[in-house]
Amino acid sequence: MTRHVLKALLAPFTALAATCALPAAAQEDDPYAFTQDYDPAPAIWELSDEDTTIYMLGTIHLLPEGFRWRNPQLDAIIDESEVLVVETSDEDSEGALEAMNPKILKLLVNRTPTSQQLSPQARPRWRELVAMTGMPFDYVDSIPVMVALLGFGQASLEGDPSSYDYGVETVLEREFSESGRPIESIEDFGRVMYGLFRVDDSEVVEELDAQLRAWDGKSLDELYTGSEEVLTGDAYWAMEHAWAQGQVAEDFDLGFGEGKIGEAFHDVLLDRRNTQWAAWLEERLEQPGTVLLAVGAGHFEGPDSVLVKLEELGLSAERVN
Repeated sequence: MTRHVLKALLAPFTALAATCALPAAAQEDDPYAFTQDYDPAPAIWELSDEDTTIYMLGTIHLLPEGFRWRNPQLDAIIDESEVLVVETSDEDSEGALEAMNPKILKLLVNRTPTSQQLSPQARPRWRELVAMTGMPFDYVDSIPVMVALLGFGQASLEGDPSSYDYGVETVLEREFSESGRPIESIEDFGRVMYGLFRVDDSEVVEELDAQLRAWDGKSLDELYTGSEEVLTGDAYWAMEHAWAQGQVAEDFDLGFGEGKIGEAFHDVLLDRRNTQWAAWLEERLEQPGTVLLAVGAGHFEGPDSVLVKLEELGLSAERVN
């Protein structure tokens, strides 16, 4: 349901609920074995003026051990860059959550539990769905649907050998830290999280109710996709392979359909953030130097991408690979 979102878009969310790494060795009985018979070249764009160069790298936040994404061109850019900018560094994300906690707790105190908002037909399906995640029902029932659905996405990654430890940002942060170069955040993660908590529950609960009544009860992924297909091997890693080969989709599928829930996720997680990031990039051009911006690949895809938002500001980013 949200595998694509979590691995290619939501760095802070995946950092807070990182899955444990498992070996990714190619074994005949390993459903997660993968092969890479290509030279990796993930998409990179350059935004620059007379004294500032900002390289923009679309990333995957969680990757399996041994998955290759580096090449000489990217290594040269990493070495050249004086500062690394990520969505939210580990240190900043922890501080942002602490600062936002009082506001979030205030929202939760006044919230009617999800189960009490659902129809009698949907309530038992809701309990079944939450049970599949292994998360405490009372906790999930008390938090906004949008936040709960992201938690379900994390639960759906169980068994996936990807880990935040091997994700692009983690590797880059380690290298920049070891070389004494600064690491900055492009946004306040606490505000993004608070935006999800503030989404009007009434409309999304109504849609969730309909989805639950239509759900066949077999798996988390089928709540929205309705698909029972089980992918293995390189087919499972199709998204990662496409990214590593520099493919950029014309659209970005959040995996929540085209209803109210999908619209809310798109607004909070893509449109608003990309607009703010483009403004940040425009302002950052006023500071001389060389910057590497490493953020989720999904932010560079679709009609509301960072690239489109930059064009709306009269700025053009050139793809350099």
